[in-house]
Amino acid sequence: MITTIILFMLSVLLEGIIPNVLRNVTPFFVIAVIVIWGMNFKHQKLFYYISFIFGILYDVIYNNTLFLTGFIYVLIAFLCFNINGKNKYFIKAFFTYLLMCLLYIIIMVLFTFSYNQYNFKKVSDILCDGLIINVIYFLFIYLIYIVINCIFGHRLKKSSY
Repeated sequence: MITTIILFMLSVLLEGIIPNVLRNVTPFFVIAVIVIWGMNFKHQKLFYYISFIFGILYDVIYNNTLFLTGFIYVLIAFLCFNINGKNKYFIKAFFTYLLMCLLYIIIMVLFTFSYNQYNFKKVSDILCDGLIINVIYFLFIYLIYIVINCIFGHRLKKSSY
């Protein structure tokens, strides 16, 4: 659980730093953490609370939409639990991540349409420009997930003997 919170905090901070370093890149790092750690988290309700709190933190730091990102992150966590289920397959998690990024963009476009002028080209640019960096971050978080599962999995097996 501590690693989940640390990765959430790291992802929130990186989502503010990466667009300043790499122009025209929209990171979806928090969504990667929600998708991957949602596969391993046993207590759904606690994970929903953590997602909501970090969504509010994200709203306070980066957006001016109070509670919107919090509710979106809870929705994404709920959908990830239902799509992935108890299966821990990489391909399923990866496509869930891409689907959740698309859902996040669509919801943000719908709720912030009066603030910004969006069209299909702009939405596709948001997705395509940051695709490589988002996939690399997803793979990095997934590798951390595998390593932590191996460490704690072996620890539990040794203590059961």
